[in-house]
Amino acid sequence: MLDISNIELGFNILVAILLVATIVYAVILNKKLDALREAKAEMEGLIVSFADTTAKAEKSLAEFKAHASDTGSGLKENTVKADGILSDLSYLVDRAEVVADRLEEDLGLAREKSPETVLPKGVKPGDIKQNKVKPVNQKGEAKKDLSPAAEDLLKTLKGMR
Repeated sequence: MLDISNIELGFNILVAILLVATIVYAVILNKKLDALREAKAEMEGLIVSFADTTAKAEKSLAEFKAHASDTGSGLKENTVKADGILSDLSYLVDRAEVVADRLEEDLGLAREKSPETVLPKGVKPGDIKQNKVKPVNQKGEAKKDLSPAAEDLLKTLKGMR
């Protein structure tokens, strides 16, 4: 027969089992909370480090923008100066071509009058070959007899255009 004392004993055993289960659950929960607290401390450190890195990046970006602006201004000034120098050089090259053409004509006339007096250094009067047919340049014009140095000068001046 069922006795009240047996029912009480059964309830007490049931309560004891539930208490043991609660204690085991509390221990496991406590370990997880400890791990969470440790992770929280690490996370706070990471957040502080991230904030510092972000502040440094913002400062570097501001410095970069200032430097880029200064460089852009300097580059613009240098471009303006270079444009002025380019126009000056272009004018000088044009003038040099006119002078070179004039010198070339004068040299041709001088060679026609007295070829011995306008020979380049190291060339003897006997070394000159008189050709009746003059070579033709790319434009179809007759080439003028020039020394190698004069030809180099003309090529250089024409290359500067």
